[in-house]
Amino acid sequence: MAVILVTVRALAEGRRSDRRPRDVRWRVAAAAAVCALCVAFAPPARAGLAPAEPCPSGWVCGWTGPDYTGVASFVSQDMPSYPETTAYVGFNGGASVWSSAGTWRRDGRLWGRCVTVYSGTEYRGQSRTIRPDQGIARLPASFGNVRSNRFHTCRLS
Repeated sequence: MAVILVTVRALAEGRRSDRRPRDVRWRVAAAAAVCALCVAFAPPARAGLAPAEPCPSGWVCGWTGPDYTGVASFVSQDMPSYPETTAYVGFNGGASVWSSAGTWRRDGRLWGRCVTVYSGTEYRGQSRTIRPDQGIARLPASFGNVRSNRFHTCRLS
């Protein structure tokens, strides 16, 4: 912060002695100082966008829209295939998935209940593994929809 203030002050003094308000060097340096100031006060980046409406603890949730929007569906067990009913539209027609499957500590390590989602039934096709309290805000178009899922224990640390 002090470096930015000193830079801005030096630029201002240099501009007064130079008496050329349109000096390119001054404008470039001033723009750089402003950019540095913006970066210094920018909020930290988040690892992932969490759903506005939380997924219940112990469950995996699928939404029909990207970024956890639209109609939601919930599962808490392995599903070799989702029935073609409205109860599972968030997976059959899903565009985003979040896992709230849970974590625990054992022997000084953090463990979790991860879930692997598949683009095909019977745990076939492309797969993506999701750790607890994480999600996929936008399933790639090449993945298609979630057609099956399987839970498994995973070491997180």
